[in-house]
Amino acid sequence: MTTARDGLPAPAFPRVKGRLPPQLMRCPGCGQHLYPTAASCPHCGGKLAVLRRKQLKALAKAESALASLQKLFGE
Repeated sequence: MTTARDGLPAPAFPRVKGRLPPQLMRCPGCGQHLYPTAASCPHCGGKLAVLRRKQLKALAKAESALASLQKLFGE
């Protein structure tokens, strides 16, 4: 079993010939790739649940700003 940088064992996925490896996800904090089963990012150390909430809050703020601009320009 391999160990990740954070000292936790990397998740084991069965290897089947012809099957693609598991999809990785990107950390909302630093953008590095990590396993979807991770609870925290081994690169930046951020808790993924907290980072996702911050990302969704920033997205809502950006969408609100876009709606305001579209209203201003009459689109």
